[in-house]
Amino acid sequence: MMWLIAKREFRARALAKASLISTGVIIVVVVAAALILKPFIVDRDSEPDLLHVDSATAGALVPYLETAAEAQDVDAVFEQVDAPAEPALADGVAGLIVGPIESPELFVDGGNDALTSVLTAATQAAVLDSQITGLGGDPAAVSAALAQAMPTVTDLGEGGGDGDGFDSGEFFAGFVVILVLFFVLVQSSSVIMMGVVEEKSSRVVEILLATVRPSTLLGGKIMGVALYTLVQAAGMVLPLLFAVWHLEFLGALEVGVGQLLVNFGVWFVLGFALFTVLFGGLAALVSRQEDIGSVSTPMMLLMMVPLYLAIYLVPSSPDGTVTTVLTQVPFFAPFLVPMRSAFGAITTAETLLAVALCLIAIPLLTWLAGRVYAGAVLNTGGRVKLKDALRRS
Repeated sequence: MMWLIAKREFRARALAKASLISTGVIIVVVVAAALILKPFIVDRDSEPDLLHVDSATAGALVPYLETAAEAQDVDAVFEQVDAPAEPALADGVAGLIVGPIESPELFVDGGNDALTSVLTAATQAAVLDSQITGLGGDPAAVSAALAQAMPTVTDLGEGGGDGDGFDSGEFFAGFVVILVLFFVLVQSSSVIMMGVVEEKSSRVVEILLATVRPSTLLGGKIMGVALYTLVQAAGMVLPLLFAVWHLEFLGALEVGVGQLLVNFGVWFVLGFALFTVLFGGLAALVSRQEDIGSVSTPMMLLMMVPLYLAIYLVPSSPDGTVTTVLTQVPFFAPFLVPMRSAFGAITTAETLLAVALCLIAIPLLTWLAGRVYAGAVLNTGGRVKLKDALRRS
């Protein structure tokens, strides 16, 4: 019977015209944006700059130019040519270098600080090698010695030491999971609460309760909304993943997408079960849509507290005592575990324990929410107090 109620709830939500239109619009907009923006974003990396080097006067600079360009991460190619008597740039050429080696001249069409810096470094290296050779030294040995002459930096500030540094990539990975989870839970909870109050105010629930138990009706409603939310989330996440892949952002972000999806999937199911059963049960305390805020506000705060702790506490103390303890609290786990996992600060044993505690808490919360729902859903007057609903059930 619960499955029949879930299917009814799912069809009513998923096949609604507004839902189909909004989901279709999101998919079309995201995919179209990715297709349109790719030439401007991905293809912005043009061919390397081509520079002509006069072979007669500055040809010996080419090895130094290539080394300097690589060291400064400048994408440039140097080609030796016979420079014209009157310096001029051929089509597709970014610059022309004419000797002598110790004081070359760079001809460009408009300023180019990167090429100027590369030429300066190459000229200094060439002159240094020339001076070392003139003094009877070995330029290769001197270059090796210079390469090894590197300082050691020890950070004594708060960010120093292993595990205390802040990694923006790790924060981004965890932040995406918990933020999407939060908004999905808020949206799903709102849908469940409005559905409960709508059935109660229209007295449809009285007909339904003639054939099913209150806990079965509430469980079926929550299951149906969960399936609808998963489908809706997939309708948003899949085109976003396509856009990220198509725009070649995955490699640049260096984020484990598989880990993100697993974290989101596991903690969506657990978080959904933890929070929405209480939202559904408490919604039965009121009879009008206008009164939903009086019971939803405390639950929203219950979700916002772990969200803010995950954003601000975990990055500063991912394996601290307070963080470790709160991770095992069922209402905190759906937000703290994904963030700590992104920072690599949680063990497999801690994760499994958090999951086990959530699985233990879910039936208890379902039983409690079912009692509240059963004791208040048939009351069509004013708001029912929580203790009165528990006493009536």
